Amino acid sequence: MGAAPAHATFEDGRRAYDRADYTSAYREWRPLADGGDAATQFLVGFMHERGQGVPPDPAEAVAWYRRAALQGDVHAQFRLGFLHAYGRGVDRDDVQAADWYGRAAAQGNRAAQAALDELRAEGRLAGPGGSREALLLRGAAGRGGAAAQYQLALRYATGEGVPQDAEQAAHWYQQAAEQGLAPAQYQIGLRYANGDGVTKDYAEAVKWYRRAAEQGVAFAQFNLGVRYANGQGVERDPVQAYQWFSVAAQSLLGKEADTARQARDSIKAQLTPEQLARGEEMVRSWRAKPEAPGAPSATPRR
Repeated sequence: MGAAPAHATFEDGRRAYDRADYTSAYREWRPLADGGDAATQFLVGFMHERGQGVPPDPAEAVAWYRRAALQGDVHAQFRLGFLHAYGRGVDRDDVQAADWYGRAAAQGNRAAQAALDELRAEGRLAGPGGSREALLLRGAAGRGGAAAQYQLALRYATGEGVPQDAEQAAHWYQQAAEQGLAPAQYQIGLRYANGDGVTKDYAEAVKWYRRAAEQGVAFAQFNLGVRYANGQGVERDPVQAYQWFSVAAQSLLGKEADTARQARDSIKAQLTPEQLARGEEMVRSWRAKPEAPGAPSATPRR
């Protein structure tokens, strides 16, 4: 019983629109759009863009298009690409334009594919920055996806699919790190330690190494041990250095494990019996503490 009135309302709106009675069409369609129907969300957005039955409002159009586009409406995806490409209702953003055009093109929309090709032909997506994977990652990263932020940072760090950019790499690593992603915490700690894309700051490096180390990242544990051994960014503490070198040695492999054991043994020789006993107890009682359920804690290799 409930579906018929909704269908009738949509068709009533279509008939009103076809006879240019835009006010009536909008009145029929708006409740459906508010209820989450993607097709009518697109149509309501289109009417806001064109000023049909309502005052023209590109920003409002963008809001409705986005709601429909996120549900997979191909027409809304295309219009979002267009508005981003020409800065109507939103700031001009070629990456966002390409992202939405690309989503529509992936559904077989030829106009979207042509528009995407035109962006490239105009040099607006020239070079490696125009790779489809990088554009999709940028969109997901901008929407707050920690895994996408981390992957995008990796690409900026290596120049894979985007121009190599240390500052952008540091930015995206930090975004992911702040959400609790352990490998990103280790990577941003490295950058603060080395002044890579950020101002060199040992104290900030220690902060991020510690968060990653507590989650189980062995390289972060080793580097935190180095900071405690040398008093860089933190007061020198050979007991803490011993703990972190020992814990790291349990997870690292091959030459990296050998290096951690050598560092541990070097510090061990500096400890009093009481300090050594305390350090051994800290090692025995240590357990990884993930910051978020399911957060990856494996040692990152790059």
